Amino acid sequence: MKKLIFILLAIVLFLPGSLAAQEDDSLTEKIKERLQETAEEGLDSIKDELINQSNSPRKKAFIGKIKSIEDSLITLEYKDQTKQIEVNDDTDYSKTSFEDLEVDDFTIAMGFLYPDEEILQTHRLSFITDPQPPVSRQLITGKVKEVDGNQIAVDGKTLTITSKTDFSIKDIDEADTEDLELEDNLFAIVTLDKNGDIDLVKTVLVLPGKNNPASQEPTNAEATESAEATESAEEE
Repeated sequence: MKKLIFILLAIVLFLPGSLAAQEDDSLTEKIKERLQETAEEGLDSIKDELINQSNSPRKKAFIGKIKSIEDSLITLEYKDQTKQIEVNDDTDYSKTSFEDLEVDDFTIAMGFLYPDEEILQTHRLSFITDPQPPVSRQLITGKVKEVDGNQIAVDGKTLTITSKTDFSIKDIDEADTEDLELEDNLFAIVTLDKNGDIDLVKTVLVLPGKNNPASQEPTNAEATESAEATESAEEE
């Protein structure tokens, strides 16, 4: 009898705790399942958004010189790359029209580029100034080999002196090409055109050589004669 009572007491004491533990485990499992569902829903939402973005047209702009016009399809070229744009009745030509477009016009096209397509659907087309490459400069040095008017031969090159040239010869005020002598030492800064030829002679500095009187210092006798002449002129 005592043994039976002991067993009943044990059941009464331990049964509520066991049930509570089972309830806690069940609640934890449900929370995990809900979190997992929420995470999966979030990932699916992000995935759908990325897919929608990848399928949406992107805003783009192409610039270049018109190389060809075939109906509504225009080919642009810039820096050895070609792009194609397509115009339609809704295209804004910004103070011009489709009929005014000509080959070699430099334009900027703005519109939308659709996925898996390389042709820009143009909403706006404008004329712009053709970007000029940076000016290339070069230093030319050497001895004067020939002077012909405003042209000077130096180091196998011919320099043309213009009104835009800053021309100077050491120790000579308001110098020009008539003050040059063969074998004078010349330093020139020039700009080059796109073909690498001389476009403009910007600056010329000449250091007189042995043939140029400007390089010769007066002798003592000359200096004395000059001083005496000055004194004589002052006395008179």
